[in-house]
Amino acid sequence: MGDWLTPEFLAEFKEFAERHYMMCGMWLMCLGALIYVQGRIIIAHVVKVSTAAATQKVNHEDGIFVDVRPAQAFGKEHIAGAENLTLAEIRQGRVQRLDPHREHPLIVVARDKMDTDGFNSARLLKKLGFRQVFALEGGLEQWKMENLPVAEK
Repeated sequence: MGDWLTPEFLAEFKEFAERHYMMCGMWLMCLGALIYVQGRIIIAHVVKVSTAAATQKVNHEDGIFVDVRPAQAFGKEHIAGAENLTLAEIRQGRVQRLDPHREHPLIVVARDKMDTDGFNSARLLKKLGFRQVFALEGGLEQWKMENLPVAEK
């Protein structure tokens, strides 16, 4: 482990970095972006829940699913009983229909685990004063992979 801290290695690394400064710069930018994104996730305190935990919160704690996908996608298929509220609507503060649920769990449903709208929506809902906001791990795709029911138009 200590072999990479030797003066010879450091001299080779310096020489490499001087020859490949663009590649090293891009690597540092990627590392910085990764640290920034992970920091935002940690600071936001958005807890991800499994489909089983989400179902438990909805069935036993009067929680609701908040589907943040576009209305067209929501119209094709969604979790039964879910409210459709897009990220744009949340940004505009148009969340009045969720007001009765301020003290209850809100399970934010996005398209899949790569959809950043879910994280951003959950973060904004917390800022708007909703106390129990969770993100569904894997989004609607995970829900369907586990053969859980969806309402279709």
